Amino acid sequence: MGEVAMESNGALRHYKLLIVDDEPHVLETIIDVLEDADEEGQLEFLTASSGQEALDILANHHEEIDLVLTDQRMPGMSGAELLRQISEKYPTMGSIVISGFAEFEDMRSAFKSGIFDYIKKPYDEDHLVGVVRSALEKTELRRRNACLVDELQDANQNLEQRVNERTKELRDSLQRLRSMQQQLIQAEKMSSLGQLVAGIAHEINNPATSVYAGAEALESNVDELLVYVDRYKDLLKATRDGDGEEVEEIADELKDSEEDVDYLLEEGLPWSIRSMKEGAVRIKDIVRNLKTFSRVDEAEVKHADINEGIRTTLKLVHHELKNRINVHEEFGDIPQLECYPGQLNQVFMNILVNAAQAIEGEGDIWIKTSTENGALVVRIKDTGGGIPEDKLKDVFNPFFTTKPVGQGTGLGLSISYSIIKKHGGQIAIESEQGVGTEFIITLPFDGIQKAKEQAKDDKDSARSQYEFMDVARLEELERELAHIDENIKG
Repeated sequence: MGEVAMESNGALRHYKLLIVDDEPHVLETIIDVLEDADEEGQLEFLTASSGQEALDILANHHEEIDLVLTDQRMPGMSGAELLRQISEKYPTMGSIVISGFAEFEDMRSAFKSGIFDYIKKPYDEDHLVGVVRSALEKTELRRRNACLVDELQDANQNLEQRVNERTKELRDSLQRLRSMQQQLIQAEKMSSLGQLVAGIAHEINNPATSVYAGAEALESNVDELLVYVDRYKDLLKATRDGDGEEVEEIADELKDSEEDVDYLLEEGLPWSIRSMKEGAVRIKDIVRNLKTFSRVDEAEVKHADINEGIRTTLKLVHHELKNRINVHEEFGDIPQLECYPGQLNQVFMNILVNAAQAIEGEGDIWIKTSTENGALVVRIKDTGGGIPEDKLKDVFNPFFTTKPVGQGTGLGLSISYSIIKKHGGQIAIESEQGVGTEFIITLPFDGIQKAKEQAKDDKDSARSQYEFMDVARLEELERELAHIDENIKG
């Protein structure tokens, strides 16, 4: 068939043609013409006498068939309808219409189905051979193009996958950094809370005992009342039955018990309910204080009452302080502060627990809040043993501690330093051995916003040795993720 087509390995390329016509002699003639021109034996033929038979053959052999030659007008399904279905199901397959009718509508229907050519009967044999050869070449090109499109789509998908993988790596890195920061804060918080478990359990046990005692008393009082209720039911029954002797007996019995009933209603039941309610309220307060303290508040900034935060923290460390340490509160009339409340509560707890542990025996802690030069100032002073002067420069370093092994993580003050810096503030320490220690926390009212602006402008990768998480790196990752998202959407 003219120019010989070869496979990539040098072998002859073979083609399989499906010829569809309702007249057997037409099928034979077309095959004879094409076989005579096929000097290299590259062509194989399948035949069908109707459109439906052709579709059935394609359903089983469509991957082998390269070209369909079909009559236009056949009983049942027309050639145009057959080609339309072939185009939908097998878009890379070539097709040619051979028909003795060439009306305009037939031509338009055929070409709408994506045929390569239209041959009118009677046809010139050389013309038929040329059209088939051209159609096979077009089929080859169409399939190569489809392969290229698939390869391009695969390459694009692989590129998108690599971008997604890189994006996921960046997101995971960002999440790990944030998670590490939160875990360090929570680890120190739980370490501090662990020391208070016994005290909190004791604080909850007292009101729980009150609730239990009230419940037992209530159960006993209700049982007694039920006895009297049963006797009143007996009285009503005796009255309905007209049993005067029984009525008089029960009435005397109830009259003798009148004072007991009055006591139950006026004192017994109210005491039981009041005892349970008071105990429940105390437990609720303890749980609320724990919940208020332990919130992480990482995601959003809130306006909070710092005095209230310190009071909540004091309630939680009460067991560390009571019966030996006097707390002197001097809370000023201060406005609310834009901050991360849970994190500041962590700072207050770290300092208060350290102060309590530094005081051997009895002692005092002074807490003062005030406003100075556009900032909120918190001073916490104790009468503990103090810190040696040569150790003061290390107190905010990670893992530094003067406590015995097994007490604390050495992260409390380091995390406190990081939290205060995150608020745009400062934390200073003054200490004298044998006298005590004072922490001075300064929190500007616009500190949060200034700290964010500073983080954006600060390009120094070293930053503070006391800052666990490099804020600049976090924001760099966020910007890179945003840029990737924009490119993907674009």
